[in-house]
Amino acid sequence: MREISTEELKRIQIEILDDVADFCQRHNLRYYLAYGTLLGAIRHKGYIPWDDDIDIHMPRPDYEKFLELYNGSDGINRVVSHELDKKYRVAFAKVYRKGTLVKEFHFKQDVFGVYIDIFPLDGLKDGEQALQCGEIRRYMHVKNSIFTSSMGVMRRMRLALTKAILLPVTLRSLQKRIKRIATQCSYDSSGRVYSSYSRLAARETFPRAIFDSYRMVPFEGKEYRAPMDCDCYLRALYGNYMALPPKEEQISTHNSQAYYVG
Repeated sequence: MREISTEELKRIQIEILDDVADFCQRHNLRYYLAYGTLLGAIRHKGYIPWDDDIDIHMPRPDYEKFLELYNGSDGINRVVSHELDKKYRVAFAKVYRKGTLVKEFHFKQDVFGVYIDIFPLDGLKDGEQALQCGEIRRYMHVKNSIFTSSMGVMRRMRLALTKAILLPVTLRSLQKRIKRIATQCSYDSSGRVYSSYSRLAARETFPRAIFDSYRMVPFEGKEYRAPMDCDCYLRALYGNYMALPPKEEQISTHNSQAYYVG
């Protein structure tokens, strides 16, 4: 195996994003840059300098159609989700590059390569629905977490206790439960929508109207779709999003290494 540098990683991610965006355009599917990717587009016109991943949102109807159709369209990139692969350990989908491998340092290993994340947006019934999804997502996070040498004693003890409590609960049952709760309300008939597969789902709720149309925003020399009201979305997540965080917080939170294989 050969290590993939950060610049190579970003190049592959953008190639994947290009293919997903082109696919969505051809099939009339909605997608939007999300989270730090959208923040980077608005504030830096590309990646946040200390970040190295890409996230997008898809409304639930488009997300489901994408899972159904995408893998027949491209020989290099594949979408994986718990609906498509029973061994997959994550709530939301990823599109990954074949011939690469990402080794996670803090989580149980899934077999996939360099990827971008796809988070569905679902119709919101009430705050309790979002709270339940966030709680289940945190349970899944605990079940996928592994003990590392960098963990402090108290954190290690809390993780061990929570894992013991969750031992009778299978990851597969949590995946099915979160989807059942998340999809109680139709996306297109709801006044508010939320990122149902986020650990912070209760705070990641938005007026659906901000996603009813889109604008193109620059990202690494190209343009991609974003919610028409980017300001509403980013303020809900980050507050004064144009202000840079303190220097000591300008570090990557991702703990993994990518490789070429085969």
